Amino acid sequence: MSEFKWIGKSSDGKTVTLRQLEASMFRFPEPPSESDLIKNGAVIDVETSGLSSERDQIIEIGIRPFRFNRVTGEVLALGEDYSAFQDPGAPLSAEITRLTGITDDMVRGQHIDWQGVDRILHDSQIVIAHNAGFDRPFVDRHSPVSQERIWGCSFKQIDWSAKGFPSQKLEILSIYHGFFTDSHRALNDSDALLYLLSHTDAETQKSYLFELLQNAKRPQVQISALGAPFESKDLLKQRNYRWDAQNRHWNRRLFKDDLAPELEWLEQSVYQGAFRGKVDEIPIIQNFKG
Repeated sequence: MSEFKWIGKSSDGKTVTLRQLEASMFRFPEPPSESDLIKNGAVIDVETSGLSSERDQIIEIGIRPFRFNRVTGEVLALGEDYSAFQDPGAPLSAEITRLTGITDDMVRGQHIDWQGVDRILHDSQIVIAHNAGFDRPFVDRHSPVSQERIWGCSFKQIDWSAKGFPSQKLEILSIYHGFFTDSHRALNDSDALLYLLSHTDAETQKSYLFELLQNAKRPQVQISALGAPFESKDLLKQRNYRWDAQNRHWNRRLFKDDLAPELEWLEQSVYQGAFRGKVDEIPIIQNFKG
């Protein structure tokens, strides 16, 4: 486990100083002379009227385009942001207003310019969200360009626990890195995430964005534990398998290069013999789709 030094923590360990995030806090290295090393990305966050990408609606979107070095993972520059509210066509619940600070008056009559969103995403080689499995299905409903982009997930594709952090929540990670924003507002969360990704891992001396980019390119597979004995359900849950109620089996996604030891574990711990499930390869463009 990495030894992370809590940014903003006093030398005696008794106090922590946090700064409100501002654009001036970003530090950009000199861009590489080889133009093919410079790529475009976009960090995106959505606030929604509920948790279901099929039934609920986006009520706010925030996108921060940026440029990065595809080899080093360094953030090189910020692009012009886009944020907008969207009227969901129904009153917001008290819980959503409490969580996001967004009220019916703020969204009434407002609309997201999805053609503008598509223009930003069209120029982006990767789209990043802190929980892409949540954000992407909402965005894909409205953006055909999003459906064809590679998405990265800073929640899943960075090993925060190995770096010594007790939580993967963006607000907590931000505090450990010495800053805060008005959270649960889309553009604030996008900027907070990009600033977090620009930080350097204490052990590898590479940016967090570097780790995400490496993992976003790794092929994944989905294991379906067909015919797994009922009594193995607790073992599968502990192993991060999820129950597919429609097809009535447990499944899990993982990196393809982790497949062999996982199949060995299934044979020993679940099937007590040969693996009887199936393995499906997932193209990287399909990652985090609903």
